[in-house]
Amino acid sequence: MSPVGTDMPQPVLCVSGLSKTFQGQQALRQVSLELQPGEIHCLLGQNGSGKSTLIKILAGYHAPDPGSHAIVFGSDVQLGSHSPAEAGLRFIHQDLGLIDSLSVADNMSLVGTYPGRFWLSDRAHVRSSQQILDSYDVDVDASAMVGSLGVAARTLVAIVRALHFGPSQDSILVLDEPTAALAEADKRHLFDLLRAVRARGQSVLYVTHLLQEVFELGDRVTILRNGAMVATRPVAGLDHESLIELILGRKLEALYPEHEESHGSPVLEVEDLSGGGIRNLSLSVRAGEIVGVVGLMGSGAEDVAHVLFGSRPRDTGTVKVDGIEIPANSPARAIKGGMAFSPGERKRLAIVGDWSTRENMTLPRLAGRGPLKWLSRRAEARDVMPFVTEYGVQPPDCELRLASLSGGNQQKVVIARWMRSGARVFLLEEPTAGVDVGARRAIYDAVIKAAADGSAVLLVTSDFDEAASMCDRVLVLRDGELGAVVPRAEASSDRLLGESIARPRTKESINV
Repeated sequence: MSPVGTDMPQPVLCVSGLSKTFQGQQALRQVSLELQPGEIHCLLGQNGSGKSTLIKILAGYHAPDPGSHAIVFGSDVQLGSHSPAEAGLRFIHQDLGLIDSLSVADNMSLVGTYPGRFWLSDRAHVRSSQQILDSYDVDVDASAMVGSLGVAARTLVAIVRALHFGPSQDSILVLDEPTAALAEADKRHLFDLLRAVRARGQSVLYVTHLLQEVFELGDRVTILRNGAMVATRPVAGLDHESLIELILGRKLEALYPEHEESHGSPVLEVEDLSGGGIRNLSLSVRAGEIVGVVGLMGSGAEDVAHVLFGSRPRDTGTVKVDGIEIPANSPARAIKGGMAFSPGERKRLAIVGDWSTRENMTLPRLAGRGPLKWLSRRAEARDVMPFVTEYGVQPPDCELRLASLSGGNQQKVVIARWMRSGARVFLLEEPTAGVDVGARRAIYDAVIKAAADGSAVLLVTSDFDEAASMCDRVLVLRDGELGAVVPRAEASSDRLLGESIARPRTKESINV
């Protein structure tokens, strides 16, 4: 807390001595954190450093160890209960807290109010929610079921709900990885909203792995490492290199590794593909090539990998791997034909949380032993452990429930699973979302290795810097169609953003 008798403002949130132990493993150790009025305070750390555990304790999901203490707006609160939320903390969690079986309007009203004093009108309810969405320039249908929305639209709904019904003079907004699924334009929109919140004197606790966001938004930053607080510093006194060193405890080589462009023969060939939000899309990816796909929300980019893999309906078009056609709408046939798919919505679509790391990693390709192909837990563990080690999965115990691992470590398991499969085509959607800087480099190295081994990689990402730095070519989608192809030598985040919002070109002007 601020010393008595000084002119320093009293912090709106003061956490001290915060510790948490899970089954003998200490996730947090004597962590202290202060949030000042009218600041955006960034919370950083590697996957498993304790960030999400801290947020879940503030939200009342976990109870802390004895001796932990917190003050919100000058009043003591009981951590591990609803007390912090009742005192003014408002949360946007990684899993968003939305209910798929309810409409957007109903999800928004769960933390707000329903219109009308004496009875509920569905029409008025949807109209009121649509007006709220429109006031934030979010193009989402309030009557749509949340389960039918893409990950970016779901994220925007959760953000609008928290912003509209949360921030007041006596509230704190807590965001845990809010931009993981947002395209560049949506990120800019969110940043403007958060700056407006700060300008009104409200405070924001912002958890992220993206260092550029810290320098764009943050006033101060607190770094956690292995469950302990390393430092709290003003952002103005830091640069990328010093911040990475604080996070990792060591220097890191360049985030994006160098790789040579391949000139192999086509492995993935797509002709006149339509389905979801895609219309008449044709593309090819050669052996050893990494091709990016980007676009704003609703451009169709979010459907490309799903339609290719068969997890969303393909209406027309052909998909071939090494010249052999892949049947439509059958993920099993796609896997058998040499495809691997890592979806962006990890918790909903990529993992089985109640299964172990071992079971999740061997899921697409089970290696039975003997003439009857019996499954052997011991043999599976021997098969999996080199991948656990190579990708730095923490804790390195392949029998732990995957849901007990941090989000970043879950993503490492998903990536390692498909690298283990030996696929010819890798469809990677947001492969580094929610992953720390150290693990991002490991994933990039794995992607480049897959390409170097002769596979074709299609990288769908909302991170324009990632696309510009990692890909040999970047396909830009607009309104469901291919709008531009940007070669690596001309790619930059500004160029890709500009192409994403540009007017459509004629088909004859685009060379895929």
